[in-house]
Amino acid sequence: MLSYYSVMVKRLLFILRLYITLLLIFVTQKLVFMLFNLPSAAGTTVGGWAGVLLHGLRLDSVTACYLMVVPVLVVLVSFFWWRMPVRRVLTCYYALAAPLMALAFAADMVLYRFWGAKMDAADLIYAANPKDMLASLTLPAILVGGVLLALLVFHYLRRLCHATPEGFDRVHPASSAVMLAVVALQFVGIRGGLSDSTANVSYAYFSSTPFLNHSAINPLFNITHSLFKTEDLTAQFRFYDDDRLAALTAGTYPADPAVTDTLLNTSRPDILLVVWEGAGSAMMLNDSVAPQFSRWSREGVFFSNCYANSFRTDRGLVAIVNGWPGLPTTSLMKKADMGRKLPALARQLQRAGYTTAFYYGGDIDFTNMRGHLSESGFGRVEGQEYFSAASVRANWGVADEELFRLTPLFPAHPSFTAMLTLSSHEPWDVPTHRLHDPRRNAFAYTDACLGAWLDSLRHTPAWDNLLVVIVADHGVPVDGLAPDCKHHASRIPILWVGGAVKQPRTFDLLMNQSDLAATLLAQLGMADTTFTFSRNVLAPSYRDRFAVNAYKNGLFYIDSTGVSNYDCLSLSEPDAAYPSDPRRLQRTQALLQLWYGTTGRLR
Repeated sequence: MLSYYSVMVKRLLFILRLYITLLLIFVTQKLVFMLFNLPSAAGTTVGGWAGVLLHGLRLDSVTACYLMVVPVLVVLVSFFWWRMPVRRVLTCYYALAAPLMALAFAADMVLYRFWGAKMDAADLIYAANPKDMLASLTLPAILVGGVLLALLVFHYLRRLCHATPEGFDRVHPASSAVMLAVVALQFVGIRGGLSDSTANVSYAYFSSTPFLNHSAINPLFNITHSLFKTEDLTAQFRFYDDDRLAALTAGTYPADPAVTDTLLNTSRPDILLVVWEGAGSAMMLNDSVAPQFSRWSREGVFFSNCYANSFRTDRGLVAIVNGWPGLPTTSLMKKADMGRKLPALARQLQRAGYTTAFYYGGDIDFTNMRGHLSESGFGRVEGQEYFSAASVRANWGVADEELFRLTPLFPAHPSFTAMLTLSSHEPWDVPTHRLHDPRRNAFAYTDACLGAWLDSLRHTPAWDNLLVVIVADHGVPVDGLAPDCKHHASRIPILWVGGAVKQPRTFDLLMNQSDLAATLLAQLGMADTTFTFSRNVLAPSYRDRFAVNAYKNGLFYIDSTGVSNYDCLSLSEPDAAYPSDPRRLQRTQALLQLWYGTTGRLR
């Protein structure tokens, strides 16, 4: 019996030893990365260095679990072929894995000093032309990188082989069933745990200092993970030559900071941005569902004819915080480096002296949300772990009543704080039951929480200098819509309230939620031309009024002449409920080409 357990333990200890060896390699990589890029680490405390190691462990573990797929398979085979020369077999595998680990680390470490960004799969295009890639580097950097690469490959190969036994003793093949538990744990490890989110680079984000977040990201994971997120956007939707495209899109996105209608009584208000989950007009303009929102809409600046840019939270947030259109075939938030490349409302306000923060009661790592928001200028990004264990919980996380109890909201003046609600998301799990219909009841619950919160804020000294902006991330499904009115589900209201608002106003301008950034910045006297696709809808030049709404692999185009529904897979207008119009079709195609081309060229 002792012999049986000893041969089993030997196999299990090998798996554990290899896992720990890989983790130690990755931890050492982080320390060397920070030391090599020491100028970027200036001012970093011991806590910051420790945070890099601690918060990077999760992605390190995921990467280690991926790398151990072959060794675990070899252990499984050894139950049936016990004479197998394990070390010799796995050395062949290590001869492939070690150079990949070393190359990913060395290239990322050296290039970071010049690029200031993590290397990902998008940078692999330079491999086709090494001359262009090396043009960013000095000769000493190339020499250091080459020597380091050779030493790392040798060292990694040696450590992995040292952790691997020559072979295993004989054991009955039926004992291989024990390995099912190991395989199950490995699957959980590869997934990144049992939470709703699967492993992504957002796991490593913990600091308001980008360098610390970048240092915590496992370089091999970042490159391989982004490999599946990389696509040549510039090659998609190529309908027109450059001159024709310019003619079709002339005047569609005017960069006009002009303000002839001042809505605020201060140029530096504290700003609270409330992104309301699924708050489409069909719900929010229904007095029986949202009486508090209806009441407040009469006291603030109300934009009544807005359309959400897209259909999912990750895409809607990009439209709101980055002022960028939602693309119908891809999610920009899931692309690890896009938050740095896109313009960002929080980043612009931060440059003007604002402190910035983002709060969400759910899994902040879902769809790379934490990483994208951090790269977009939010100095503090908090998810459900920020709230106490005693908080009221729902299916997606902390109930909205807890979100609206956040303090302090104004750590300094001026401040920009954004909040994303979640209770009005299916399965409509909320702690109160005012309405019979579960969906309407969920919106009624958030409406009551928001209304009570605004009433409480109105009685604080902060109110006089406060601007609260309420906007939906996307629309809401609507029952009973006629076939030619499906686009109405994407209509959303935008409301500005607070003591910083001069007087109640209502605007019926056709617009998108992505226009919020440019419109707000113009009112603050901080217009920025990098917001390529965000329009100041209160500018005199805003005459070409249209809105778009992207759904999965499709796009609605809406203007004063009507609505077109375009299928991005068939490249046609197959929906007979929406009559084809040659001019709207050309505009739709031109916008797709403009969006994808511009996004693909971001660097």
